[in-house]
Amino acid sequence: MKNVMRSTKQLLEEVGIKETHYTNLSKTERVLSIATGSYFALKGIKNIFSHPIIAATSLALACGLIGRGTSGYCPVKEELEKDDMLPEPVLIVKETTIS
Repeated sequence: MKNVMRSTKQLLEEVGIKETHYTNLSKTERVLSIATGSYFALKGIKNIFSHPIIAATSLALACGLIGRGTSGYCPVKEELEKDDMLPEPVLIVKETTIS
């Protein structure tokens, strides 16, 4: 099992699943996005004649997931992380003395 995992990891690194300054997804998220996108693509192609609207939706979702996984960038995740990184507001009260 370890040999299969090592060979899969090497294969993914060879085809371009490498992190750069532009990526905000981990390798695991990228692999899962590609796998899930491939699944939805196959389901969409399979159902293209029996349920064309559902198939079109599945194919659109597949394109988004595969694009997310191959590029390594997700704008939704970036926006969600920005909210977490903002500093908490601080209230400063200045005391004044009356003379």
